[in-house]
Parts: sequence; C-alpha cells; structure tokens
Amino acid sequence: MLLVLPLRGLAFGKTRKRLKQIGTIHADVYTLPWHEFRADLACWMIAGSLMAAIYISYFGSPLLTGVKVFLGSLCFGLFGGMLSYLATEKRIIGLLQTAGTMKPTAHPKKVFSVGTKMLFFMITALLFMVVSILLMVFMDINYLLSHKDMIGPEVYYGVFKEILFAFAILLFLSLTILTRYSRNLKSILSVQVEAMENVTRGEYETLVPVVSNDEFGMIAAKTNEMIRGLQDGAVCQVSFGKYVTPEVSELILNGAISPEGVLFQATVLFCDLRGYTPLVEKKDPKEVVKFLNAYFTEMEKAVRGHNGIVLQYIGDEIEAVFGAPVLDPEHPDKAVMAALEMRKRLNALNQEREERGEDPITHGIGIHTGTVLAGSVGSPERLVYAMVGDTVNIASRIQGLNKTFHSDILISQNTKASLKTKGVKLASLGHTPIRGMSQEIEIFKVL
Repeated sequence: MLLVLPLRGLAFGKTRKRLKQIGTIHADVYTLPWHEFRADLACWMIAGSLMAAIYISYFGSPLLTGVKVFLGSLCFGLFGGMLSYLATEKRIIGLLQTAGTMKPTAHPKKVFSVGTKMLFFMITALLFMVVSILLMVFMDINYLLSHKDMIGPEVYYGVFKEILFAFAILLFLSLTILTRYSRNLKSILSVQVEAMENVTRGEYETLVPVVSNDEFGMIAAKTNEMIRGLQDGAVCQVSFGKYVTPEVSELILNGAISPEGVLFQATVLFCDLRGYTPLVEKKDPKEVVKFLNAYFTEMEKAVRGHNGIVLQYIGDEIEAVFGAPVLDPEHPDKAVMAALEMRKRLNALNQEREERGEDPITHGIGIHTGTVLAGSVGSPERLVYAMVGDTVNIASRIQGLNKTFHSDILISQNTKASLKTKGVKLASLGHTPIRGMSQEIEIFKVL
C-alpha cells in the first residue's frame, strides 16, 4: 500500500485537475474513467512487481511465491481500477448536470460497446474471484500437506469456512461493481431523456454530455448534432420571420403554399406617405431610414392589432391584407378599424415631430374587398408570397384617389357593403372612374 498510494495520488491529481475544467472548456471527459482504471492497474502491477522482487531477492522466497504476490496485486489492480472507473464516471455525470450549457460534446474516437464493457467487468470480477480463491486453496493445500500428521477434521472445516467466507466477500464486491455500473448507465440515460424532453418543448440550449465511449456516448454525440441543427434552424426561422410575416413564413417553411395559388375573399389595404420625396431631399439617408422604421413600426402595430398581415413595404408604401391567408369572416371591419388606428398613430407621431420642430406628415389609405389569389410569384430562383388580382389593383388605385379628394382614408362600395360594424361614419364621394377599369365604382370617405 505504501508503494501504491504515492503513485495513485499523482494520477488522481491529474484527473482532478481535468475535472475542474468541466463546464469551462470542451474536454473529452469520457476518457477520464479509463485513465483512472489504467492508473490503478499500473500502480498495483508496479507495486506487485517490486514486492515479488523483494521476496525473491531479499528474503530468498521461491519463484512461485513471487508469482503469487504479483497475481494478487494484479487482481487488486483490476478490482480497484473498476471501482475508480465507476466512481470517476459518476462524478463526471454529477458535475456535468450542474455545469450549465457548456458541456463536452466530442465524438468518442473509439467505441467500447456496453455489452463488451459489461462482459469485461464480469470477466474481470470472475478472474479476481477465481485467482483469489485458487491462491487460498493452494496455500491451504500446502499447509495441509506439510502438517498432515497434526491435522484433525476441524481443520478441514476451517478451510471450508475460510473459502466460503472469501467467496461471499468477493461475490459481494463483484455485485457492488455491477450495481454501480447499472446506476451510472441509468444516470446517463436520464440526462439524455431530459435533453430530448427539452428539444420537444423547443428548448435547444442544453447539450447532452458525452461521458462514455459506448453506444450511449455515440447517441449523446448524435443528439448534440441534431440539437445544433435545430438551433441553426430556429435562428434561420427567426431571421426569416423578420423579413417575411410570421404567418407567411410558417406557410413557406411548412410547404403549405400551393403552386397554383389559393383564392380568398379578403380585404386589401394600401397606405402611402405624402410628401415623401421632399422629405428625402432634406434629410440624411440614415435619418430617413430611422424615420421610416419608426413610421412602419407604428403602422404595422395597427395592422397586426386587427389580425391583418403586412405583405410588403414598397418604398414608402405599405400593402396589407385582412382575411388571407388566415381566414377571418370580419376582414372588412378589421381593415377599416386598422385604418382608423393608423390615423391615430400618425397623429401621435406628428405631435412628436412638431415638438421637435419638424413638419407633420400625411398619408393616404385605400381599402377594397374582393377575391384575391394568394400564392408564390416570381422565378424559380426567387419567389415572393403575394396577393394578385383586380382586388389588389383597385385597392391601390383607391389609395391614389386620396390626393384627388384631399382625404386620408377611402374605401370601396364592396367594403362598405361587407361592413358589420355600424359605428363607422362614411361619406359617399359618388361613382368614380378607376384607372384600368371600364366601370366606375362608388367611393366612400371614412370620417
């Protein structure tokens, strides 16, 4: 023991140093239990060799005695190595469970299967038992042969009890090893199951620690690859959602957009800034972008607050739709309510501008209800989700009529006829020709 402890302490010090690095760097910690196993085995083999040499050279013992000492040390090394392996593995699992999100995720370089590992432990335990019992039997037989004239029946019973006791102790130790190994496997499996449950809830922050070089380690490494892929997909989806409306991006990502398009009864809203060109000429481009972002933010809040979807920003113009692709039977009312809220938000923005000594701005909104075809439009290399049809064109034309009537919100006869809300005050502007249409339509001003 005096020979083993210094060597074993040196090896454990290196392992302890690497264990402190868990949670701060990526380390192949699944190799540490094997380092502990080899350290125990090597220390006991060195100690056994030295003790055998001392017995043979100093005490003059026969070679067989030296062999027995070495084999006994080897068995202690195997048994102690297994206990060190399992203790280190258990400690690693506990540390990784509390280390946070920074966890070792390297692929095991060499796979040592669970079945092979269990077979190795069982064979090692049996070897330890067999060698120990054979050494005891051999020593007892030598004693009995050398003292056969002085031996009575009680000596044979004593030998039997001694072997039985040794067998019980060795069996208990072997079962202890197998029990600890089973508990470690259960802990590893519970960590992996917890990580998979997080994935099913859409949480991709926690990776699975790779604490063994068996099938469980490979499963953990592959699970981490999957989690990283899901992380990248989530980042892409969030980024994609900033450029495309969430409802539309979800349809695109789910492949739910028909190549031929889908017909909807919807209400289309166009909103266009007035005096945008003089504004751009007076301002620095960065200030213009800042102003547009603030304006679009307020307008989109109004649209989304009434279940509308902003399809696109075209320069200083907003195109929004109500009732498609998300069905809403009250889409005409929602569109008009959104326009009224856009008016209020613009008044609030102008108040802030006037307080800063800036000129107020105005916009014009046109609303029309009818059939639209929603689908992907463009070339095979680049597609956009858009609404096409006369309804879209008429809504855009009505928006332009605000300049003629010096108004800010105009709706068509179709939209007025579809309104269920009775509190909206409207004033008819008569039948008006629409560019591109052969028939005139009645236009109403929202008061």
